[in-house]
Amino acid sequence: MINKLAVLFLTMTTLSLYACNADQGSIQKPISSTTQIQAVAEAPTKEGIPWFDGSIDEAFATARTENKPVFLYWGAQWCPPCHELKATIFLREEFIEQSKLFVPVYLDGDTERAQQYGEKFGVQGYPTVIIFDPAGIEITRIPGGMNIEQYVGVLELALNALHPVKELLLAVQAGQDIRDDDWQLLANYSWDQDRGMALGDGNLHLALRNMAAACPDRLAATKSKLQMLAVGAWARNKKRDESLAPQYIVDVQRILQDRALARDNLSLFITAGADIVKAMPGKEQAAALREQIATLLATTVGDTSMGVLARIEAIYAWVEVNKTALPEDGELSAAQQDWVKAQVAATRSQINNYQQHTALNTISQIYLNAGLVPEARTTLLEGIEISSQPYYFMSGMAYLEKQAGNADAAIAWHKQAWDAAQGPATRIQWGSNYLFALIALSPDDIEGIRAAGTILFNELAQQKDGLHQRTSGRMNRLSRMLLAWAEPAAGETTTAQQRQLVLNQLRSQMDKLCSGAAPEGEGFATCESFLEPGASA
Repeated sequence: MINKLAVLFLTMTTLSLYACNADQGSIQKPISSTTQIQAVAEAPTKEGIPWFDGSIDEAFATARTENKPVFLYWGAQWCPPCHELKATIFLREEFIEQSKLFVPVYLDGDTERAQQYGEKFGVQGYPTVIIFDPAGIEITRIPGGMNIEQYVGVLELALNALHPVKELLLAVQAGQDIRDDDWQLLANYSWDQDRGMALGDGNLHLALRNMAAACPDRLAATKSKLQMLAVGAWARNKKRDESLAPQYIVDVQRILQDRALARDNLSLFITAGADIVKAMPGKEQAAALREQIATLLATTVGDTSMGVLARIEAIYAWVEVNKTALPEDGELSAAQQDWVKAQVAATRSQINNYQQHTALNTISQIYLNAGLVPEARTTLLEGIEISSQPYYFMSGMAYLEKQAGNADAAIAWHKQAWDAAQGPATRIQWGSNYLFALIALSPDDIEGIRAAGTILFNELAQQKDGLHQRTSGRMNRLSRMLLAWAEPAAGETTTAQQRQLVLNQLRSQMDKLCSGAAPEGEGFATCESFLEPGASA
């Protein structure tokens, strides 16, 4: 599942992803840790991927000794995009063979100190794939949505890279010439996951726009990718310059009219197609693009030479693109809904066991966004039954119940999801979801909120260096919600006092948890601001 789809679903189920404020210079330093990397068997082959079995420190030491780059895969057991990587790229012999040229490292988000290293690496969402050179300097980040040929091609570029993406970007900005392979590396970089590592404080849209303009015309496919990346960044910018729309619609239509270029940019049309249509200031411009992009996506859905997960993602994007023609609360027509159901049924018959978790997640989103709520519910319930991470789908059920006005049922699903969640960081994520739901949907359940908070902080206290990255972000959000919850209403006395007692208890637990926190990183900032009125977090 592509990263945008994951973000949409996690937002939908309140499993929001939080940004990292990574040290910009840290990518130039070799990584060191005693953290043990989780070794996993990802593929049903004779040998599979030779994931490094040891610590982060040992992995980078091995890379230096053997003069091999590091392939770092940061993932989680429950995340649909991670399941997609495992079900597509990681299963393929081409990738398995090429992985032997790297030191392949799988860092699971629930591994001890994994969130701390999520901060250091400047990652935010699962999955993030980063290539480091043998000295530990970051070369590039690989985006999702690629087929095996594209993925292997990017790895080949990384193996032969003379400069990291950060240096290449500076060279382009300085007007210097770079190699054709360098242009391909820039076009295939995961800019949405950069987190300021290569871009720094620069403007993403402006950087991509300038790269697209500087890329030689002879590199048609590479130039088109940079152009589409620029258009996508422009479309998602709420302060975008609408005077650029005429030029961008010409660029997009030219790419759509070229079959090869359209296919090269398919993942960008899937992730950004609806955003681009919505960004067009003129109705005629929007309608023309809507029809062309929807046609490309419908053709992709029916193309059996494409992977089944890509075709399911194309259904999702088709729904989103067609919804741009509707008012905010509008629904697809009955004919459009029938088309969606028929396409989902056709693709579902081709899903294998490795693809189930990812496919059911996307299908539930397709149904929900198409206004087919009963079908979405059935799909989520099926996911609960067959997935090894049922708590992920339980959160989706909580969202459906909340939308239906069933607060008690929504809270119950969140509690059931927390009970089923496994892994330290995962349990904090789903436990905080439950607490968020209690505060939002049952604010008068003071004892329930106190009890849930107590358990959550007790679990967090048992983790070594657990207050980092995603967990730190969730604690910041919890702090804001609790402060707002405890704000007394007019005439309240006893209730306000009871809520303040809860805050005092949780603040005391956080103080104990933070007693040994080093004055650096997000964890320390969270410690300083937690439940402090007026503090920024």
